[in-house]
Amino acid sequence: MKYLDKKTGFTLIELLVVVAIIGVLSSVVLASLTSVRKKTRDSQRAQDMQTIYTMLTQYSIEYGHIPITSAYNDANSGSWDYSSQPTNAPTFMSFLTTSGIAKQVPVDPINNMIGDGIPADTYAYKYYCYSGSGLALGYKSEKTGGWVYYPKYQEPGWVCSGSLP
Repeated sequence: MKYLDKKTGFTLIELLVVVAIIGVLSSVVLASLTSVRKKTRDSQRAQDMQTIYTMLTQYSIEYGHIPITSAYNDANSGSWDYSSQPTNAPTFMSFLTTSGIAKQVPVDPINNMIGDGIPADTYAYKYYCYSGSGLALGYKSEKTGGWVYYPKYQEPGWVCSGSLP
């Protein structure tokens, strides 16, 4: 019988090199996945804005106006209404559900904002409709960190009224 003079297997250095390469590759993959997730959530936000805007249009056609923020949510009277307030969305644009226009109003995929961008890196949908000012509807983008409004400008022609059906 012939015996091998060399031991078979991997050296510690070879194993460390392989582990380091796997670590670098996995960090690159995770970084790109984070970017893809952010883009996906922003895409969902844009779709939700279109859905909410369509619901508002239908509400306006049926009732002749859009309720001002203070008409249905006294906690935010005279200010923006956020999908993350007061307790993660049950009252966000609730007039759309109580009127039968929608079964549920979409909320931000993260939906963790306390106020207008507070704390930093938090997200929510926001809405207002004031007499004389018109409608504004928007979301905070993860890509840019800024607010994106839908449509890209305020709708001053919408009738904003304090009455609910």
